[in-house]
Amino acid sequence: MMPRRWSFTYTMSVVAAIFLAACLPAVADDSPELRPGLGTHSANSSKSVSPNRVRRDRSAANSMARYHWLDRAAQANPQLIESITDYHCAAMLLAKHPRLGQIAEADHYLCRRLTRWKDVARKLATNPQADKVIALDPEGIYRAIKKDRKIAKSLARNPMYYRMIGENPDLGRLLSTYM
Repeated sequence: MMPRRWSFTYTMSVVAAIFLAACLPAVADDSPELRPGLGTHSANSSKSVSPNRVRRDRSAANSMARYHWLDRAAQANPQLIESITDYHCAAMLLAKHPRLGQIAEADHYLCRRLTRWKDVARKLATNPQADKVIALDPEGIYRAIKKDRKIAKSLARNPMYYRMIGENPDLGRLLSTYM
């Protein structure tokens, strides 16, 4: 028997009765069935997940080259520096990086990668951290000086010039030849 007029309280009492009828069998059961858990493998749980490739595109390379803590990321994955230096603009940003010495410790071929382009090699020569980069891989700067003599003059103006020459006398001989 339905009333002619549905009131709010009558509607709520019907909804509450339906809800309680649905919930009472679940509440009456004291021991619910548990599904078996996922197996934990001790070898896989301690292993960190790392990507099997490094993303290579211009905008990502430029943003990573501007990243202040790039040296720590490079220590974790040295392929990151290789992917950044594939692009001219990103290599130019990296040559001006304030932590270039720490980045070079992660990738010892950084000098060769940066000196592929003349203008990037000139920026590298003016960076105060260039002595650390050149000490790890002097072959890159030797090739760059032979291609462009202005790099020798830029290196001579570097604040760490005497330290570079002290650590690498061959660089001093090459600079004196091309100046």
